[in-house]
Amino acid sequence: MTHPSQTPAGSERSRDYRRIVLSVVLVLGALGALIGGAFATFTASVTAGPQAITSGTVKLAVGPVNDVATGATNIAAGDTIAREADLNSTGGTIANKEITLKFSASPTSLLDTDPTNGLQVSIQACSEAWKRTVVGSPPPPFTYTCTPGATAVKVNGAATASISALEAAAGVLTPLNSLGAGGKDFLVFTLTLPAAAPGDLGKVAACSGASGGTAATEDLQGCSSTLTYTFQATQRNGIEQ
Repeated sequence: MTHPSQTPAGSERSRDYRRIVLSVVLVLGALGALIGGAFATFTASVTAGPQAITSGTVKLAVGPVNDVATGATNIAAGDTIAREADLNSTGGTIANKEITLKFSASPTSLLDTDPTNGLQVSIQACSEAWKRTVVGSPPPPFTYTCTPGATAVKVNGAATASISALEAAAGVLTPLNSLGAGGKDFLVFTLTLPAAAPGDLGKVAACSGASGGTAATEDLQGCSSTLTYTFQATQRNGIEQ
């Protein structure tokens, strides 16, 4: 029989083990606190600047001359309609990557939807304001003279484009002074109804038929379209600053 005051050897060893573990934990905890405290008290901060950053502007305007709102009536196959519109980026501070032209029509007709027999557009630029002359009445057709000599502005790299194509997708205009901030262009837009545009009321009803047809299948007489010109400037590519 074991005496009540006697402690088994296994219990003593267990208590000694717990004391050792506790001592190790306390020592590690103290070291952690000491190390953590040391790092926490070593700090440094500094400021640089201030750095001011401002964004630029892309701004495209039409005017002061804008004749494209002047309509034309009773046009016939082979007629041309010339109108001036000044284009500029005055007020813009960012150069443009490209400037595009797009058309929309309301009301619309074969005049603007037929890519072959419908209206075609070409563009001329002058280095100074065009001299405009009003000839005949009615309607008052305009003629324009560029004393230094006009240069062609291409649409998607071509000398002419159909209104129909520019209704489907905007065309890039080149070259233009307005690509540079503060640049200005004096432009004359010439709309042409092709001489081969068909029209025979004895065969086809007025302003009806399939696009690209002949006098036997299409008639562009009696059509009416109101065009809106939309120019869009797109900022230059991003650069390092």
